[in-house]
Amino acid sequence: MAHLITGNKFDPNKDIPDLSGKVYVVTGGTAGIGFGITAHLLQHNASKIILLSQKEEHAEEAEEELKKYGDNSRVHWVQCDLKDLKQTNEVAKQLKSEQQIDGLICNAGEGVGKYNVTLDGLDSHFQVNHLSQMLLTLTLLPNLQSKPHSRLVLQSSDLHRAALSSTTFTSVDEINTDLGPNSLYARTKLAQILFVRALVRRMENNEPGFQSPKYNGPWINATHPGGVNTDQQEQAVEAYGTKGKLGVKAVRPFLKDPVDEGCRPALFAATSEDVAKEGIQGQYIVPDRKVTEPSKQARGEELGENLWRLSEQILQEKLGSLPYKQGR
Repeated sequence: MAHLITGNKFDPNKDIPDLSGKVYVVTGGTAGIGFGITAHLLQHNASKIILLSQKEEHAEEAEEELKKYGDNSRVHWVQCDLKDLKQTNEVAKQLKSEQQIDGLICNAGEGVGKYNVTLDGLDSHFQVNHLSQMLLTLTLLPNLQSKPHSRLVLQSSDLHRAALSSTTFTSVDEINTDLGPNSLYARTKLAQILFVRALVRRMENNEPGFQSPKYNGPWINATHPGGVNTDQQEQAVEAYGTKGKLGVKAVRPFLKDPVDEGCRPALFAATSEDVAKEGIQGQYIVPDRKVTEPSKQARGEELGENLWRLSEQILQEKLGSLPYKQGR
């Protein structure tokens, strides 16, 4: 679905409306695509932007660079290691006290990298790209529900189409199986779309804890940024060695700039008034603003429910109790 007038074009310099009075939370907002998202939110007068990231040096660099885009005193950094569920939970509860959240943009993610296990004993791709951001999302869902036409954006990838057909999301042992860098990454990008669709189902079914006035938001969508030049390519080099280095060298000239282009689908989903006007809900958006059909796997309701159940099971085991109401 593309707008009849603008087609598939969304220029963040011109097409983002005035965001005065709005508050956004951006994971991974200090570098790469996340920095591009933050820069344009600031450029268009967002009143407060809360950045979640792990590395303080990235936050300091971002703070200085953001002066080019507006008053960087409106940007607030919170240290959050998504590889640590307890810390992520504390940050989520801290953010829950915010009087207003107009948009949560879950952009942080591990790239095509080596298999690693987190402090919580889980595959780091799965925990960072999906589980920790599911925790943030569901903790902050009441905040989003209280603001008309609020937005939730999950940064997925077209590599979700490369997820193994054997994926079932039924056990921790499955999650902690080293599938190789590409398949580990693809599985989490599949998970993000499945999570978006499962969350929207719960809202549409008016389930306890998920009730939200119809056509009032939050508007929840997954996005694909396209091929973007970020430090994620270095993870591929580390994972694949010489082969990875040659591959990255070959494709890098064709990759998009994260500030000029790589952030467009996420910013469209997070800010454009057309999302509400056109009722874009539970969809998959590719550059710049085209709604397209994800893979058959990503449309699988049973697979999505498996993922939801397993994710909640893990969160309960690791945290003791869930900081949000269960819908099923």
